Amino acid sequence: MKLKHTVFSIAIMLGLGLQAQQRPVTSTYMFNGLTLNPAYAGSLNVFSAIFTNRDQWINVEGAPLLQSLTVHNSFLSNRIGVGLAFTRDKLGVHEDNGLYGSYAYKIRTKAGILSMGLQAGFNNRQSNFLDTDVFDPTDPLYANLSTFSPNFGAGLYFANPKMYFGASIPYILTNKVFEIETDVPTESRESRYYYFTGGVVFDMSALVKLSPSFLVRYQENIPFGWDLNATVIFENIAYVGVSYRSGDAIVFITQFIVNENFRVGYAYDAITSPLTQYTKGSHEIMINYRIKLKNHKKDPQCPVYF
Repeated sequence: MKLKHTVFSIAIMLGLGLQAQQRPVTSTYMFNGLTLNPAYAGSLNVFSAIFTNRDQWINVEGAPLLQSLTVHNSFLSNRIGVGLAFTRDKLGVHEDNGLYGSYAYKIRTKAGILSMGLQAGFNNRQSNFLDTDVFDPTDPLYANLSTFSPNFGAGLYFANPKMYFGASIPYILTNKVFEIETDVPTESRESRYYYFTGGVVFDMSALVKLSPSFLVRYQENIPFGWDLNATVIFENIAYVGVSYRSGDAIVFITQFIVNENFRVGYAYDAITSPLTQYTKGSHEIMINYRIKLKNHKKDPQCPVYF
């Protein structure tokens, strides 16, 4: 049976209350911190726009598709940062569109810049079960469901040209996604997430740098997940790295700085879970545009590689 025709059935079998992994994580998270932490807004001290397209579990019909656009910049001599993030997450008959604005206030220290961030916005979800194979058209489980869920979050981010560390709870509210009254009451809720990220840069030689990084994620009622990454930077132009995502995949990552304004990145997830018998992996493409706006002032404490 097609995956998109069984998603809801699987959810029903999991129990009366469902809290699933609803917030996707990209493999290029180390180059796009705003997807995880609102305090990252304006951290680069330049205008930055990143488009990401992630095709997960290729060759599986109805598999997840994630598209995101993040935009952020700093203002007032790098004292504040402002950002905007749009996401489109599609899985089978489900589609989730989110729009969030972020604000970060920065405190300068001798060791680096400490940023405190807030974000607020909403998700609009559509679940069209009428696109599935309906055996009984009167079954209340089969419907076209739509929900609007406002949410907000917060985070901390500390960075300098050689290291960074962040902690965030980007979605605090556990909104009800949908509820259907039947003989078996069914309810789905958003989960609250906690993210911890960090990374450093070491000089291996005059032309080569090594940048290890990590991501720890915790979803309530679900075991910890983590990513470990090691990236080699050649002549500050080409990035080549490998990550291990716990229980899921080995990820191969590249990023190339085309010029002062454009960067392109690519990640391939080689699946290590039992799903490997059904899919050849996941593809992710990232395009980053950066430009110094008219009021730009150089800040030696701003990170260069993160």
